[in-house]
Amino acid sequence: MVPARLETALFAAGSFQDTEARFGFIGGVWRTSVGYAGGTFPTPCRGNEGDHLEAVTVEYSPSTISYGQLLELFMCWYCTAPSDQCAAIFVRTPQERRLAQAAVERGSLCRRDRPAPRVLPFKTFIRAENACQKHYLRLAARFYDDLVALYGGEEALLRSTLAARLNGFLLNPSASALHCMPESPDLYGLSPLDLQALQGLAV
Repeated sequence: MVPARLETALFAAGSFQDTEARFGFIGGVWRTSVGYAGGTFPTPCRGNEGDHLEAVTVEYSPSTISYGQLLELFMCWYCTAPSDQCAAIFVRTPQERRLAQAAVERGSLCRRDRPAPRVLPFKTFIRAENACQKHYLRLAARFYDDLVALYGGEEALLRSTLAARLNGFLLNPSASALHCMPESPDLYGLSPLDLQALQGLAV
């Protein structure tokens, strides 16, 4: 199902776990990954990020969702997040910078109790260790293990759209969330038992 042409956006907003899950549930977003960006420390890891921020790469189809729409979603989440979270938008081009700065200016009107997200150049993204990827999907351990076997390995699963979607669903699982998944779960190649397990998680 993944389109041939994807573009990448990079965002940071406090802990990367919730940010990855939220983006993974958005139609037009096909892959997500967590890691570290914005700093110079050569070997960041969870608990020792150095001068980096926890960040999320979002691989998306511009024919389905625009960079501007991703920015608006990010700013909406930022406006409702705890006030102690630092945020940044990493940009590649002058156009992305203009769009990001405009989104920050609009969003800053709703949160005057803390600094607005910074707009920074997208230089280096250091992917986090596998144990940090798809946090909410990992919490469903038995289901996760079945999917690793289905995909023939953990790395293949973590790079899949299925993992991004299920991780987003499991942030707040419910029957309505299952109904609102961007694609029908039948398209993901799950076995009948896996589909039944997914429905069982929608409580």
